Amino acid sequence: MTTLGQATGSFTRFVDHENGLISRAIYSDPEIYKIEIEKIFSRAWLFMCHESQIPNPGDFFQTYMGEAKVIVTRAKDMSVQVLLNTCMHRGNSVCKADSGNTKTFMCTYHGWTYNLEGKLVGLPGAKDLYNGTFDKSAWGLRKAAHVGDYRGFIFATLDPAAPSLDTFLGAPGKFIIDQLAGRGEMKVRPGIIKHRMRANWKVPIENDSDYYHPATTHASYVTELGSTVDEINGMFWAQEGRIVLGEYGHVADTLNEYDHSTIFPHMTLLTSSLQILEIRHPKGPMETENWYFCFTDVSASDEEREGARMNQLRRVGPAGLIEQDDGENFELSTRGTETAVMRDAPLNMSMGLGLGEMIDDEELGFPVMQSRYTTEAYVRWSRRAWADWMNAADWPSLIASHTLPGEAR
Repeated sequence: MTTLGQATGSFTRFVDHENGLISRAIYSDPEIYKIEIEKIFSRAWLFMCHESQIPNPGDFFQTYMGEAKVIVTRAKDMSVQVLLNTCMHRGNSVCKADSGNTKTFMCTYHGWTYNLEGKLVGLPGAKDLYNGTFDKSAWGLRKAAHVGDYRGFIFATLDPAAPSLDTFLGAPGKFIIDQLAGRGEMKVRPGIIKHRMRANWKVPIENDSDYYHPATTHASYVTELGSTVDEINGMFWAQEGRIVLGEYGHVADTLNEYDHSTIFPHMTLLTSSLQILEIRHPKGPMETENWYFCFTDVSASDEEREGARMNQLRRVGPAGLIEQDDGENFELSTRGTETAVMRDAPLNMSMGLGLGEMIDDEELGFPVMQSRYTTEAYVRWSRRAWADWMNAADWPSLIASHTLPGEAR
């Protein structure tokens, strides 16, 4: 196991981007995981929900920021609030429902009650037990430091020093969201698929843009669709195209009909036939909770919405034909990183190393990597950005020292 002293050193040593070698320790070490929660999930802008999930005053949706439970609410003035779901008295949850509509949140332990903006509005025994001197205005629920919105996608950050959402996303991050939002007015279909797996949160994220694995991992699925393994290899390996590498670790794979794109650290959009947003919530160094949001056009018929739901269920989630294959690989890959003997050898992610070329794309307005074949450049870029986040003491130092896309390999 990596000691805390070792883990707090330079994280660049875990990521040899020059040779495409990644230390196994970053996928299972408990001390590294603790620092990820502190330096990544407590700093980054994280996706909360889509505006269609909280359209009316009193609507709420419960999610996580790292391991912290938060409630996203639509206040009476239509503002969006992100409240930590922990009572200021004894720490109990003040909301147990995944979503709904309410006027207040009450702790079921002693009855402390908060409004949609997190203000403490109900205190049993305020006059007698607290002598009428308790300052309720000072004991509201803790909130996210900043809340932002881009085209209906609501994000929040816990770090007061974080730059604006606009800066965090940059042109590449906005481009990624535009691939779905640009299709018209969209809404999330009720019902989020959720399931856990014994895998590090980074493993499924890296797989989302992996075109090397379909013919092997999903052989039964692709052959059922009428394709041969050779046809699938030819389709996915020869992915000549452009790869978007955004600042702070955002990635969009080859820009074609197979679009899979990631907003760092843990949000992926599948914008081909599925129209799905995936969130990989970390639940420990070797456990991840996967959430799947299914989007449909607001004008879609009931039949079309049901078709989208069934398409989603057939392919992703714990019973999905694709996710069952992937899930086993994710768990076994994570287990292959947890012992000292296994960690003696790094993971080799050198595919396509040195074969891509960074070019200025005038149409998109930002640099992209031109690659003839499928490549693991997206993994090398994501892990290099990961090291930047882990090395930085705070947001100002991250802004000053993070790697720029032009330096990618």
